[in-house]
Amino acid sequence: MLEVTDELGNLSNFQWLFNLSYLRSLDLSDIDIAGSSIWVSYIQRIPSISFMRLERCNLLSPSSAMNNSSSSISSLYLGDNNINSSIFNWLSQFTGSLRVLDLHYNMLEDFSSNNFTGNLEDLLTGPFASLEELMLHDNQITGSLPDITLLSRLIKLQVSYNQLNGYLPTVFEHHSDLQLLDLSNNHLRGSLPNFTGFSFLRLFDLSNNEFSGSLPDFTGCSALQVLRLGNNQITKWNTHSTGLLSSLEDLDLSMTSMHSVITEAQLSNLSSLLYLRASSNSMTLKFSSKWLPHFQLRELSLASCKLGPKFPNWIQNQRHINHLDISNSQISDPIPIWFSNLSGMIRLLNLSSNKIRGEFSFNFVHIEVIDLSSNYFNGPLPPFPAACSSINLSHNKFSGTIIPFSVVQYFSLSFVDISHNQLFGALPDNWMHFRNLAFLNLGHNSFSGSIPASVGHLGSLKTLILRHNKLYGELPASQRNCSDLGFLDFGFNKLSGMIPSWIGEDLPQLYALILKSNSFSGSLPCEICHLRYLHFLDLSINRIFGTIPQSFGDLSSMSQKGTEVGQHMYIVNSSNPSNSSYVETVLARWKGQEFEYGRNFAYLKMIDLSSNELTGEIPREITRLVKLKGLNFSGIIPPSMSKLNFLAYLDLSNNNLSGKIPFGSQLQGFSISAYQGNTELCGKPLTKICPEDESENHVWPSTSEYNGDDSEYERWLLISAVLGFSTTFWDFIGTLVLNRHSRHAYFVFLENLKERVYVEMAVRIARLQG
Repeated sequence: MLEVTDELGNLSNFQWLFNLSYLRSLDLSDIDIAGSSIWVSYIQRIPSISFMRLERCNLLSPSSAMNNSSSSISSLYLGDNNINSSIFNWLSQFTGSLRVLDLHYNMLEDFSSNNFTGNLEDLLTGPFASLEELMLHDNQITGSLPDITLLSRLIKLQVSYNQLNGYLPTVFEHHSDLQLLDLSNNHLRGSLPNFTGFSFLRLFDLSNNEFSGSLPDFTGCSALQVLRLGNNQITKWNTHSTGLLSSLEDLDLSMTSMHSVITEAQLSNLSSLLYLRASSNSMTLKFSSKWLPHFQLRELSLASCKLGPKFPNWIQNQRHINHLDISNSQISDPIPIWFSNLSGMIRLLNLSSNKIRGEFSFNFVHIEVIDLSSNYFNGPLPPFPAACSSINLSHNKFSGTIIPFSVVQYFSLSFVDISHNQLFGALPDNWMHFRNLAFLNLGHNSFSGSIPASVGHLGSLKTLILRHNKLYGELPASQRNCSDLGFLDFGFNKLSGMIPSWIGEDLPQLYALILKSNSFSGSLPCEICHLRYLHFLDLSINRIFGTIPQSFGDLSSMSQKGTEVGQHMYIVNSSNPSNSSYVETVLARWKGQEFEYGRNFAYLKMIDLSSNELTGEIPREITRLVKLKGLNFSGIIPPSMSKLNFLAYLDLSNNNLSGKIPFGSQLQGFSISAYQGNTELCGKPLTKICPEDESENHVWPSTSEYNGDDSEYERWLLISAVLGFSTTFWDFIGTLVLNRHSRHAYFVFLENLKERVYVEMAVRIARLQG
């Protein structure tokens, strides 16, 4: 084979190839071939060529008008280009015997599209009649599978990662010579036919479709090595389905809604098995305590299956296993002693979401990912192996101090979560050894002392959570070096000092800043308003004084559409991300209660400055934050609210408001329920008289409550404005305040609605009278 490379990436220097009249094999991959006719000329001008590979060459489909008289080419690889279905018009002119055709990762559509003007049956019985291998994966092919019975010599078919739908044709039963069938990642549905007698079949992959029913019968598939049916709706695993597959190495039945009881019979004869994946099912595995399988697994993933309460004894002889995931499998017994025999090989260990008790003292020297979260482990923290990239020990009962890390450079470590434990003492001060750490959560422990200055060496850090500890002192100035930081939560500590201006100057990626319930003092730094991605700000329960800066109205992420920050989801188990992923969460106070926001946090836009010592009014510029969903304050109701005269509904309940309700054109017209839950509020419409009004002996009648029995349609007419103190009014009311045209359109809408209701009522009355 002649392989050609060109530093310039074009064909300007390859005209001499046309003179190689006896050339049989040619590979021009990764060379940018400008124009669609040049590569066709190779086939036409080199009559002896039989093998051609032109992958990643930026090819376009040739014109169907171009003559194709080649009779020698048998293998054509055109993957990863810009070819659409019109290629089949040109291929239909082939007069030879094409055996291999690879068109993967192109722009192929349905065979019935306008780009293909020929007859599919003529194509399959003509140029494609001798096809042995057909690769069409990673395209945009829609519709159902064509009738492949016409491809009698086919042994390899790959059409994965397309948009195929419909049922799997029963014609596959007549292709007993198939060696590889990959139709994964489509929308195929229905039950699966049996594949008995496919003695040459080596790979069978129909994963990520919509198939249902039982696992097919693979009796006679003696050569089958890979069987993948994950992410379908296959509910039953019959004993005879896989019992005789002695050559099977890779079995994937994960996320199939399977609820069978699996015994030794389904697995005993799988002596060559290396990879067993059946996570996220409802399977129950019942093996005798003395059963030890003949296979030696490298990967075992049985997350969310029923294995417990005892630790699976049959795993003890799997001496070559390097990936073990038995999370959420109802295990409650302590880890047995024999587990130490596996420690030398395991690289990924996930025992999370069980009820395992006792200490974890095993030293896994080669482990890269360890997840023991949500168990009952106690005792000291296990050692951190130097090769580790992800450590999750959260939600346990580990106690004691963090032993200062050794001087080993933890270059691989990117994720650490040891939150929700019983750890105490000072934080270690050698974070300079963790330069690739992106996520660090030490929250909900009892750590004390100051935040070490070495945290400033974490230049790759994106999330830092130290909430609910006993840390004190000021924020270290070195932390301004963490310029990639996006999520910062130091809430519920004893931190003090002023909120530093460098937060807004040197942390440009910050989208969540939580310093709630500390002892910060001083005024609000205007520099915070420079954070263009900031959409969650909680500085409540501190000692911050002064006024709210007018520049708070410049927070672009709360004032512009399309500024939602994508979730920072950390995957700690690549084989089962749905079961081992971490999404940042916050606690937000809403209507007097705290709610946890996780997967929808990216859309929560909120400011909480309540329980501080702020003075003055809410600046008018806040009304620019039209995407704001919540605004929590405490103190008096700003007098400026008395000037509002267009509110249909107002709710200021369950806050820390105090003082007199400002007298205005609307505020006294709302029901008492709009102000309830604020014990220090007084003045009309409340019955509580303000001290300055007591001499006047006011007697105010109570305002009637809103009737909660109205229909959904009538409720929709009420525009909820939870102003400034757990508020959702800004999206709508802010627009009406500042936009005269929007205000006019709104009242025209109400007028039209009134007329429509009047007409409907008049018609109904007329019918009753008639």
